[in-house]
Amino acid sequence: AHPETSRRTFAAMRAGLTRAGLPETVLGLVEGLEAGTELVRHPDVRAVGFTGSTRGGRALYDLAAARPEPIPFYGELGSLNPLVVTPEVAAGRAEEFAAGYVGSVTLGVGQFCTKPGLLFAPEGPDGDHLRSLLGEALAAVPAGRMLTDTIREAYRDETERRAADARLSSLFTGSADGADDPALGRPALFAVAARDLDAELLEECFGPTALVIGYRDTDELLETLAHLDGQLTATVHAADGETELVQRLHEVLRRRAGRLLFGGFPTGVAVTWAMQHGGPYPSTTVSGHTSVGPASIRRWLRPLSYQNAPQHVLPAELRDQNPGIPRRVDGVLET
Repeated sequence: AHPETSRRTFAAMRAGLTRAGLPETVLGLVEGLEAGTELVRHPDVRAVGFTGSTRGGRALYDLAAARPEPIPFYGELGSLNPLVVTPEVAAGRAEEFAAGYVGSVTLGVGQFCTKPGLLFAPEGPDGDHLRSLLGEALAAVPAGRMLTDTIREAYRDETERRAADARLSSLFTGSADGADDPALGRPALFAVAARDLDAELLEECFGPTALVIGYRDTDELLETLAHLDGQLTATVHAADGETELVQRLHEVLRRRAGRLLFGGFPTGVAVTWAMQHGGPYPSTTVSGHTSVGPASIRRWLRPLSYQNAPQHVLPAELRDQNPGIPRRVDGVLET
């Protein structure tokens, strides 16, 4: 989408490799759909990482699996990242929550893969007050420049479709400012009852928008959550006294997400050892790995075990003389 930016980044990274004393050919750049497809097919390629649409990622995943020698395909395809607000939070912390939620949804003009695009809020007076506050908070967010005209057009088409859907009510759809600029995305927020959800509404919309889903009681909330596909994240905002509800939510959400948050917002993705940026399909194709953090290197490593090997063959980390690393010997940890 931004070829000149890619080329300049590529040149800067190759210059850095040279300064570090590494071969510049450690890094390569190809451009275009056809070239990307051929990379997945090429016999010298041993694994693939991908971030993009579910449709495009699934097509490449199938190519990787159809090779004469199939290879791992680590795809990050799409996620709605449900966030649940419990009745007590809606009643007692609505203003604080609304400001934080809108900030998360509109961060980067809503183009974060961890954007909490589904908000589950209770029906009734407290939930209605929260929805009103969300609309007011979104009204203060200006339209923003999106990554590409194609993304902006897809976003515009989807928000227009939602605005015309009789099941949805509009909490805020943005001002007319920038409406003629093909690169700007205007914030939009829609509300719908949990009983009116269907597969069409549960499709990712890339941009500064979200769907606020009203639930009547705990049973309806849990039943609706149980029908969601795999997600990168799931978040619960609950009060201290809602222990039983939080436990029931945990039982449902832990099966559907790679990262569970209790409070806070999922758009922050820290590069730490504890980070799990991955989840059940279709959020990722391999839920056992993360694509962010030091542990992400494990996607590109293949385990190898040595049995009865002579000392001179073993890597230094496995020899009897410990080179100074933490390791297990006969199951006992040596620090």
